[in-house]
Amino acid sequence: MSEIDKQDPNQDITSKCADDNADREQAPEPKSDPGSEMAGPPHEELAADAAAHLERSGGSLQGLGGNPEEIERQAASLIVWARGKNLILPAEHTAGLFKHQSTTAEHQVFYRSSDNRAVKCTYAGTPLFYLRRLELMNRAFKSGLRLEGIMLGKSLIIGATGDQASIVVSQPWIRAADRNHPHPSGAEIDEFMESLGFAVLSRSYYGWRRKADGIIILDARADNFVKSAEGVVPIDLVISEEPARC
Repeated sequence: MSEIDKQDPNQDITSKCADDNADREQAPEPKSDPGSEMAGPPHEELAADAAAHLERSGGSLQGLGGNPEEIERQAASLIVWARGKNLILPAEHTAGLFKHQSTTAEHQVFYRSSDNRAVKCTYAGTPLFYLRRLELMNRAFKSGLRLEGIMLGKSLIIGATGDQASIVVSQPWIRAADRNHPHPSGAEIDEFMESLGFAVLSRSYYGWRRKADGIIILDARADNFVKSAEGVVPIDLVISEEPARC
């Protein structure tokens, strides 16, 4: 996924949705994808709607280091939103899908052959922060990230208790054009970012800024991009937006 939830370049809040793309080509094609059928048509505006709900309930934009009580409150509010939208997804949503090796305590990644998409279930550090990041990735890079719903279950994170809300997102499955050299060169990244109106952000960690809308990108290193047959694709960037000026 071109996507998705870091606070700083060394701390991955949600991690990559489309890393190790060369390995993805090994994914078998299941005979059926029940999760895809149950999800119904995904709506790209759902992430914005969910984020707006959290903001109305008093949610704040924080990274993983935020107040644990605030994180739990946002998660509970997100579950309320999902129930109201009939977007609580059953376990069958990912049943029968190929599980990618990048699965960790914070997220699980699957391959869905019916629509050639990566499906990621994430226990987000801060739900509102994560949802806003999805929006920004779509706005900046047309990443095709879709919020499909919320799954409830046992978190894989040590110390987590009770049912936890897992945010289910999908995006196109990315394949590297050259499995032996999956990442673009520095020059190719520069050309790609400049073509989208970004300029190098001085005194930053591989940073870029787009003056037109104030979107800031950090950690734009080569291993956070994939060079596909279609071109350069951003995978796991730190993305934020400058506050609007009064």
